[in-house]
Amino acid sequence: MKKHLIAAAALIATTGAWAQSTVTLYGALDASVAYIKNAAPGQSATYVNDSAIQSSLWGLKGSEDLGNGMKANFNLQGDVNMGTGAANAEFFRREANVSLVDADYGELRVGRTLSPAYVNSQGGVILPGNSIGVTSALAMGYAADIFTRNAITYYSPVMSGVKATVQYAAGERAGTTANSARKTAFSLTYADGPARAGLAGEEVLGLDGKTTRRHYNVNGQYSLGDIKLGGGLYWVHKGASASGNADTAQGKLSSHGVILSAGYQFDPALIAAVTYNSNSLGSKLLNVTVRQALSKRTTVYALLGQADNSTKDVKFTALWGDNTTAVYNSKQTALALGMIHAF
Repeated sequence: MKKHLIAAAALIATTGAWAQSTVTLYGALDASVAYIKNAAPGQSATYVNDSAIQSSLWGLKGSEDLGNGMKANFNLQGDVNMGTGAANAEFFRREANVSLVDADYGELRVGRTLSPAYVNSQGGVILPGNSIGVTSALAMGYAADIFTRNAITYYSPVMSGVKATVQYAAGERAGTTANSARKTAFSLTYADGPARAGLAGEEVLGLDGKTTRRHYNVNGQYSLGDIKLGGGLYWVHKGASASGNADTAQGKLSSHGVILSAGYQFDPALIAAVTYNSNSLGSKLLNVTVRQALSKRTTVYALLGQADNSTKDVKFTALWGDNTTAVYNSKQTALALGMIHAF
């Protein structure tokens, strides 16, 4: 018995040593001081804002070399609110997955992870971030699909600059609408030197087999020295099905739009960009961002945003954060001065 206990203790100690040598704690924190005119109709506000550009997050990830060019990975990632210190109720809401990676054949990932359609949706934005991407996704009603539950995702290796991603999520829990959306999503991107292009789409089905949402986007970027130009088109189709993940309060109608973006690299550490999003239902979003890198891990920024919504169905917010609310039939202007620190 004593020998068995000693062997078990040795195994635990060895396993702990393995875990300690391969697990990485990582994260990024984004906090800003923000002022919003028309934060609510006729009211303004000044406050500490969270995640205006970079989502404040932390995570654990690890990798094991299996030999012959193959690795086993895992990733667990959750949120943290910089104003309150609170975490999301879903502890690892952002990433919770394992994967096998082969140098020649790509990566097969199982578990919750980002939708490739959402990732590509900011492919035409020179300085992407939450105040453009998440704000737009929420306004048009596909924010619930940014992180795909129950996902099986394949990422191809890069071949002549081309990379493909395919994702499928099966509906689960028969007889309920909770956690039951079935989704297929894809992206196809090309990157070579100063040029980048991509197209992507996703379709969400309810338990009744009817489409609840479709989202497609195509975009690209090109650098002319220090001048950077980008843009894209997007389409969001909303179906009549009530099953699957519930639609958000906004974005109940189908719409399409255009995104235009331009930037200038003043020096390797300083860049400025302006991005404009115009939706077919009459809503507009303007974002001007300046970022100054202080080091590889620390960046300060200034952000000016303006949202102009003439429809109740697609309402942009001027700034993404925990205290922002879209307003209808009135311009909303926001200014944020913040810092991002990665670890």
